[in-house]
Amino acid sequence: MSSTYQDHQDKKWKAHFDELIRYQKGTGEKYPKPNTGWNSLYNWVKNQRRQYRSGVLKPLRSDLLSSIDFPWRTDNMTFEERVKQLLAYKKKHNTLHVSQVAYGKGSENHKLSRWVNEMRRLYNENRLPLDRIQRLNAIGFIWNMEDELFSKNLAKLKRFHKKHGHFDIPQTGKTKKLGSWVAQVRSRGLVKKHHIQALNEIGFIWEGKYKRRNAARKVMQEVDMKNYLTKKKKKSVSEPAE
Repeated sequence: MSSTYQDHQDKKWKAHFDELIRYQKGTGEKYPKPNTGWNSLYNWVKNQRRQYRSGVLKPLRSDLLSSIDFPWRTDNMTFEERVKQLLAYKKKHNTLHVSQVAYGKGSENHKLSRWVNEMRRLYNENRLPLDRIQRLNAIGFIWNMEDELFSKNLAKLKRFHKKHGHFDIPQTGKTKKLGSWVAQVRSRGLVKKHHIQALNEIGFIWEGKYKRRNAARKVMQEVDMKNYLTKKKKKSVSEPAE
């Protein structure tokens, strides 16, 4: 190998190294992630790791990278690897919702939950590429947890009504969670119009049974009083004057 070619390669390597330093100072991150506009530097970083693992990276270069706290190993998965991990989670837990508080920090499921939340954030900020949105839609990805929770409770509510013929769900036993949700909906109401519409479409009764019972009792008391006054009036009219 000629010295001229080697000098060219060394200069090229040094240029990437200097670019990495600028990237670190400008972003505060150790190295660029894929699909973030730094594809050339990202590929160079991957190549340095590959050479390091293979034992062919020059000692001087590895020393320079180590001097800037370059991470030689990374647990970061590619997008498709995360999708596969999410599908495996669904197969085991029967849901695509990965709770961030249910698993210890640093665990694989905790990392997966952070990735899921990151996908939602990028989606809400219109920064998630279309091909990734389509890929996640294809597996039934949950973009909005509030809508997902409502849909699940609505389905349970429909099954309960079909079986029992009413919406007064006990807040005990197996129906405790659903009953508590219905009570909360009745007392606090709902914000989203399409949620309200969905409940109206199944004939949901917004007042609880105790409120309805008190209202009925009040009506009956008013009817009884009206009947009493009517009878009293008739009696006074029919009685002869002394």
